[in-house]
Amino acid sequence: MPHIDSTEFGFIIIDNKKFDQVLIIGDQIEERDYPRLKELFGTSHRLGPWETEKLLSNKPEVIIVGTGQDGKLEIDEDFLAACRAAGVEVVVEKTPEALVVYNRLISEGKHINALFHTTC
Repeated sequence: MPHIDSTEFGFIIIDNKKFDQVLIIGDQIEERDYPRLKELFGTSHRLGPWETEKLLSNKPEVIIVGTGQDGKLEIDEDFLAACRAAGVEVVVEKTPEALVVYNRLISEGKHINALFHTTC
């Protein structure tokens, strides 16, 4: 499973590699689709429906959402309802705190999917 080293405004370091904003699905890391988010919402401060699908894929025990350095990523009720319906625990924290939770739960052997917003 990936280990998150650190985050600062606009990026996150995972296993010594720098990313902008990411989805971690099991052991796979992918950049968020900023152009698609921008086209749909005008911002990356929201979750795309395809991101909800990915986060719920492969039956995670926990989904962790890092809402940015200042917590500006919006979490809508549809996302939370989908997680509840799937029986998945959701942890929503500002990104610096969320990565600590992610690393701890991974070290405990939990099956986790995550999204980390790295700006605001």
